[in-house]
Amino acid sequence: MKNKIYISWIAIFILIIFVSGCGKDEEVKETPATTDEINQTQAPSEKPAEPAKQAQAGDIAVSVDGKALKKAQLEKEIKAVMNTHKDKIPKGQKKEIQTNIKTQLVENFIIRTILDAEIEKRNIQATEKEINEAIEKIKASIPPDKKLEDFLKSNKVTMEKFKNSLASDIKVKKIVMMELGNKAKPTEKEIKKFYNDNSDKFTIPENVHVRHILLTINEKDDDKIKSEKKEKIENLRKQIIGGADFAEVAAKNSDCPSKQNGGDLGAIRKGQTVKPFEDAAFSQEKNVIGPVITTDYGYHIIQVLEHNPSKKITLEEVEERISNYLEQQKQNDAFAALMKKLRANAKIVIY
Repeated sequence: MKNKIYISWIAIFILIIFVSGCGKDEEVKETPATTDEINQTQAPSEKPAEPAKQAQAGDIAVSVDGKALKKAQLEKEIKAVMNTHKDKIPKGQKKEIQTNIKTQLVENFIIRTILDAEIEKRNIQATEKEINEAIEKIKASIPPDKKLEDFLKSNKVTMEKFKNSLASDIKVKKIVMMELGNKAKPTEKEIKKFYNDNSDKFTIPENVHVRHILLTINEKDDDKIKSEKKEKIENLRKQIIGGADFAEVAAKNSDCPSKQNGGDLGAIRKGQTVKPFEDAAFSQEKNVIGPVITTDYGYHIIQVLEHNPSKKITLEEVEERISNYLEQQKQNDAFAALMKKLRANAKIVIY
């Protein structure tokens, strides 16, 4: 389990911005909505439900409480996304992908409009300090050789627009925390229950840290070639037993990509490799240069560096991680419940 699982609100808003070609002012238009046109949509993780009656409203694609996304703007955004990913779209799937993009853009508009209205209603604010702190956290999570600015530029997103999305994320999180109240933090009882209910996740299986040297056997190899390879690997084993450095011998002779690491395969568990290799690795004494074994891959010399028995991770060792995970789950559930409630009370019409 990861140390921390981050909430998906930021993903929602970043997705909204990255797939939208223009700003909100260009896409929103006030339009009246009648009660018989209301489309009660589902939770945010689901696709919007089909309205009972598809209405015709000229140039309007979808409206939420009187705020509308124009068809022309929607088509413009679909085209922008398609152009951005045109090299990755498989032949024959263009129409299907275009339909999926349209569905997602409509859903994004619904989510954003509902949340914006709730933020305005509650007068929730995001400070410049909070926004800058969020940016620094994102930068810290990006690989050292990548820059946030380059990522934004490649997606044609300005820093101002990105900051606006972060501000929205911060505001939504504040609403969710208000919804949770004093139930935001998991109790000791909840943490212990999760630990006991998921005991298999807190058990490290028996494993061995091994390194090996491989001489591959190919389908075209005749008995003579196989014999020569077997003789060669037996000689390599003798060299290592005689004092040659295992890593150096592996680097010069092994056919396995692990030779770049001196033949080191890291820790392996049962079921992760072929049976003859597994049997040898788990039965071999630590640091011993084992006998040459044969698998479907070829001839191997194996050395076990560590043999670790199955280990139960204590509650104390993972208590903080479980707490973070449960706290995140509470926030996710609260967000889903909030969206379900807001959508049920919103007038949503998909034309």
